[in-house]
Amino acid sequence: MTDRSAFTDDEWTALTEVPLRITLALVAVGPHGPISVVKEAAASAREIAHPHEQGPADALIAEIAKEAGSREARHDVEAHRGQNPEQIADTALAELAPAVQAIAKLSRDEAAEVRAWFLDIAKAVAAAAKSISPEEQAMLDRITSTIGAAA
Repeated sequence: MTDRSAFTDDEWTALTEVPLRITLALVAVGPHGPISVVKEAAASAREIAHPHEQGPADALIAEIAKEAGSREARHDVEAHRGQNPEQIADTALAELAPAVQAIAKLSRDEAAEVRAWFLDIAKAVAAAAKSISPEEQAMLDRITSTIGAAA
């Protein structure tokens, strides 16, 4: 069973930031108002706080979730000044690359479970509003492609 000790500090940070990056990407492209943003953030927080127990990576996911849930969701507004929502989403997706590399260290079953959990977070965020918009569905597809489909 893999745990925190299998990763460098940078890899661990990347893994624990995936939920926030996924949430940012989906919020950026979603056509919504402030209430929808709150619903999406709450959906993300619920999925982070209560990951489903699915298999061999349960303990690792619990470690990632604990640290991800304790991170402050503040985001440097200056980093996105002058960017449109698609650029913000593109940046969030690009910042998933180190986590994807870290996931590659896991066994096939553990990697599949971690990917599935990250995708569960994405789906929960997208579904938090009344329905999943075409823009959100396109982003879900991009997230799935970036993270890699669960085996």
